[in-house]
Amino acid sequence: MDVKLLHTADWHLGKKLHGFDMLPDQSYILEQILQLAKEEKVDAIMITGDIYDRAIASNEAIQLGNQTFRKWNIDEQFPLLMISGNHDSATRLATGKEWFAANHFHLNTTIKESLTPITLGDCQFYLLPYVELIEARFFVENEGLVEEAPNSLSQVLQIIIQEMQKTFDPSKKHIFIGHLFVAGSLRQESETPLEIGGLQSVASDLFDVFDYAAFGHLHSATANLKGKVRYSGSPLKYSVGEYRDPKGVRVINTDLLADDFEQATRFVPLQPLREVYHLEASFEDLLYQRGKLKEYANDYLSVSLSNEEVIMQLMNQLRPLYPYLLNVTRKERQRLESATKRIPLSKINQPEALIQDFFVRLYEEPLTEQQQNWIKDAMNQVSGKDES
Repeated sequence: MDVKLLHTADWHLGKKLHGFDMLPDQSYILEQILQLAKEEKVDAIMITGDIYDRAIASNEAIQLGNQTFRKWNIDEQFPLLMISGNHDSATRLATGKEWFAANHFHLNTTIKESLTPITLGDCQFYLLPYVELIEARFFVENEGLVEEAPNSLSQVLQIIIQEMQKTFDPSKKHIFIGHLFVAGSLRQESETPLEIGGLQSVASDLFDVFDYAAFGHLHSATANLKGKVRYSGSPLKYSVGEYRDPKGVRVINTDLLADDFEQATRFVPLQPLREVYHLEASFEDLLYQRGKLKEYANDYLSVSLSNEEVIMQLMNQLRPLYPYLLNVTRKERQRLESATKRIPLSKINQPEALIQDFFVRLYEEPLTEQQQNWIKDAMNQVSGKDES
């Protein structure tokens, strides 16, 4: 029996966007994913890690997760194939998984579990949770797979995948589920490992032995389109920097994987409760909601302001009109930052400007007046010590 699948990842339940609670947005999008699964008549749903945003998730986030799993798995009878991600607590997530399996809710949180395939229809699934190099090295040595594990996550994973291949049924398709940063190839890895989110990158061609490799960890569905590797991306935009990225899920038709891989792994966009927009506008345009600005009133909004003059109580004036206003930055300051990026750090003698630039890149908002005063005080103290 050919199997049709839905691939989703990186829910980050409990995530906040510039202080705004996104649980209503997440509940809305999860219901939309369920309706899509029903319309597409999928046979199972793959959830490839980062279910929660924090290892110790809030009660509200856990409640939404439990409600979702119950509705999808028990009420709607969808088999679930799920792994823990780097934002999840594998130990907490694993609570009750022995009972889950009895209802076709397959949850893997350890490397060892990944070596035992889960069979649905004509497919074998290998569910590898988020794993770090030291854990993977310890596993392959402790299991006697090698005497001394290599110091490369790609090479250690190659050993683990070779173990998986020993259980391959040649009459079935083989689906890998993982939560990793996939980039490059075994033949092209540099001596300095590339990392993202604290996780080493792994080679894309490791997964060529599978018919499909479903990944979580990167939030863009187009993050890697090499070989059999595909990300579903996050179902929502979780930063202003993602405002141009389409968000959705993938629907996998396993019967087409060999003949038309792109069509077999098609991306299906979702419509969020609130969009994330980044706009350039004047204060007057925003205040009087000129043009299409009124259409954005109930969306998450990041604004690049064209005004150069000081505007008193700016946020207090705009917030009633745009209740989900994330931040307001100045175009003039952005031009200054752009120019600063072109100046070699060795020639910059303005440490306060460097700190401001770093803070904006990190938090996507400027320093408050109080924070700037703290920095000035600290710089004055340092200057005083240098002079003494």
